[in-house]
Amino acid sequence: MTQAADMLETYPADLGGVDREALVACIRACVDCAQACTACADACLSEQNVADLRTCIRSDLDCADLCRGHRTGPVPAHRLRRQPHPVRRAGVCRGLQVVR
Repeated sequence: MTQAADMLETYPADLGGVDREALVACIRACVDCAQACTACADACLSEQNVADLRTCIRSDLDCADLCRGHRTGPVPAHRLRRQPHPVRRAGVCRGLQVVR
């Protein structure tokens, strides 16, 4: 069992029809995505041509923030010049059906 599953198991209130297993899977996918995006940004920073990778690094860091839940508002407009729909492009939780 994961930490998220353990925490949800002890949650005293009703989740309002949310499938706990699907929610745990979504949380796990978001954590995995955040780790992958952070690792990608870190790898980009190790490249010789870091300046050429700025857009990739920013997108990675924005994606990691979104997946961690650190960004609840919109991505700042100055970051959207080349990526008009970063959440849609990232496919956040695509295919997961949390509420049935």
